[in-house]
Amino acid sequence: MRRPYKHLLLLPAIGLFTLSAHAQTATNFNCADCSGTQHDLFTELDAGKVIVIDWVMPCGTCIGPTLTTYNVVQSFQASHPDRVHMYLVDDYANTSCAALNGWKNANGFTNTTTFSNAAINMSHYGPVGMPKVVVLGGPDHLVYYKANNAVNANNLQLAIQEALAATNAIGESPLIGLPPVISPNPADGHATLAFTLAGAAAVGIQVQDLAGRSVQQPFNGMLPQGPHRLDLSTASLPDGIYLLRISTGGAATTLRFNVAHP
Repeated sequence: MRRPYKHLLLLPAIGLFTLSAHAQTATNFNCADCSGTQHDLFTELDAGKVIVIDWVMPCGTCIGPTLTTYNVVQSFQASHPDRVHMYLVDDYANTSCAALNGWKNANGFTNTTTFSNAAINMSHYGPVGMPKVVVLGGPDHLVYYKANNAVNANNLQLAIQEALAATNAIGESPLIGLPPVISPNPADGHATLAFTLAGAAAVGIQVQDLAGRSVQQPFNGMLPQGPHRLDLSTASLPDGIYLLRISTGGAATTLRFNVAHP
């Protein structure tokens, strides 16, 4: 077993992490999709879903960007089942559901939910576009991505990963008596994680990228009740945002931290 006190490069607890780049929040809607199922956007975001909305006419120029969006969303289905959903929405709700579904199926966007309802208004997210794509997620209902007319697959994927990370950070292990803290943030070569256990527990600590892939496992073993400090070397990690997952028995707490090398 490793000693209970180690050096770990991590950052401040999730409560201190802010997404300053994402100041806009989503606008709620409550309406039925083309199959008659009712949707409340904020309820779905609060349940941990990431919603990607793609407004289309539909038209020929919409096909390429919509296909890019569809392929990126589908890439998350295996790693995050039932977490990332694509809504295909008629731009001004003046296309019938039958016509919209026909266009969807003809172009292969089969795993999407279609809407033709004015309650889902693209003007809530700035100038109109054809298509217009937004990514919505997290407990604060933030807008993580907006694009008109063209879609950058890499930026869209990063936005979905960030929205998933915000959602994954919800939840706290009952075995962690005080909120864990990581410092400094951002980190360069190393950082320290401080946390307190309410009782002795088997603890696993794992560093993950935003897609949930493990990149380091600094600790895995038994720790006694009380305060602990762990060191993690981050010198080999590329600049970016990472997740620190602290597992104690059947519960887990996830923190986000930055790595920034000079």
